[in-house]
Amino acid sequence: MRVFIGITGASGQIYARRLIEVLLDEGVEVEVSVTKAAEKVMEREGVQLPSGVKRYDPDDVTAPPASGTYKVDGYVVCPCTLGTLASISAGIASDLVKRAAIVALKEGRRLVLVVRETPWPASGFRAALELAREGATVLPACPAFYHEPRSVMDLVDYVVQKVLDALGLDVDLVRYSD
Repeated sequence: MRVFIGITGASGQIYARRLIEVLLDEGVEVEVSVTKAAEKVMEREGVQLPSGVKRYDPDDVTAPPASGTYKVDGYVVCPCTLGTLASISAGIASDLVKRAAIVALKEGRRLVLVVRETPWPASGFRAALELAREGATVLPACPAFYHEPRSVMDLVDYVVQKVLDALGLDVDLVRYSD
């Protein structure tokens, strides 16, 4: 299985790192494109991506994930800014992250958008609704508490579990208290 992950400049870079770690542990081929804004936020949040992933320049809209003939099983934008959500919804492919997401939609492939910003303006809801109608999974990074998390990583794993579920991967990250 091959998964392309677009990483944008929203806070919550830990979600991307953890998702990549789990995918690699599961033997998934992971390819990423990190926007310049995401690089700045990663530095501020102290997050580094694991090794073992193929990285594409976000300005290279001719990279393989920008083409429908390149076989990718799932596309994830994590974390996803509201601006990226709106651009994808409008079909604006100004960088590789957005172009790959639009390719996922046009090819009918799995696309998961892990929106991390809050609150949302009405335009964000309209964009999310349009993308859901086109087949994307809009997955706000909203951890739950019913599983009695004991650490921040338990909360991160809850959101990553939802992403894995949306990709159709059978992995159990969430631990329930006895």
